[in-house]
Amino acid sequence: MFFKFIFRKKKNFQRKNNSKIGLNDWMNLTKEERQVLDIKEKNESMIKKKALLKSIREEYIKIKKQYQ
Repeated sequence: MFFKFIFRKKKNFQRKNNSKIGLNDWMNLTKEERQVLDIKEKNESMIKKKALLKSIREEYIKIKKQYQ
């Protein structure tokens, strides 16, 4: 069971690495393609940041109500 946990984590880690584009591949792209990928990554990270901020605010409101 312990080994299944280790191997499962390793698979997840490999998937995350495959989603990123390598430096050599990045340099082989045209300027327009690099800009499109960069904008896409920025938008995805902004969506994640906004979701995290929203959840933090909701938790803060819950805690604040609890202690009033």
